[in-house]
Amino acid sequence: MGKEFYLFIFGIAVCKCEDLFDRIGDGHYFIGNEKTAGHYFDWFVARRDCWDRISTLLSVENAEELGNLQQYILSRGFPDGSTFATSGSSFKGKTHYSWEAVDEPLTFAHWLPGSEAEIDGTGTGTGTFLSLQLANSSLYMRPSYGQDDYYICEYKFSLRQLALSLETQAWSCLFVLGVLLWLCYFACLLRWKAKKETIQHSEDKMNLIA
Repeated sequence: MGKEFYLFIFGIAVCKCEDLFDRIGDGHYFIGNEKTAGHYFDWFVARRDCWDRISTLLSVENAEELGNLQQYILSRGFPDGSTFATSGSSFKGKTHYSWEAVDEPLTFAHWLPGSEAEIDGTGTGTGTFLSLQLANSSLYMRPSYGQDDYYICEYKFSLRQLALSLETQAWSCLFVLGVLLWLCYFACLLRWKAKKETIQHSEDKMNLIA
């Protein structure tokens, strides 16, 4: 019964991926937009929304990934100047940027000309987030304060992401379901052992009579 349960959970995750995320290069991505008249969502709202989709905010780990995203964003007709939230920030130690989603330091950078990170020449930040910005039909990285036009979720299925996507009520239901499944398994085990002992007792009795 345990296998069926895990397959069911995995099936839900796969369905979510196919329904909500677009295949771009080797990855699956979703671009969200919470911008309404004069209002910008913040980074924490974007991260929570990605978690709800069993995904994380984007981590751009190489030039190929950035190039694929750039082509996709241009094909979707996003206007020049659009900014996109990622999982990058310099809050972890306030020295260098890192990707929260993969817990790795920034190893690839393509800074927007004139941005703070490029001016100091070290890729360091002063407690800022890292966003992507479309400028002159090219996608660049730039520091931000957590308020962007859009955000990009990246789908990489893991049990941790599945856990983050579940609300407290859902966790309670899963806990109760897990307890019930364990009790059913335990009851079946006891019945099997009792039946086995009965059969063994009958066989021993027949051997003694013989």
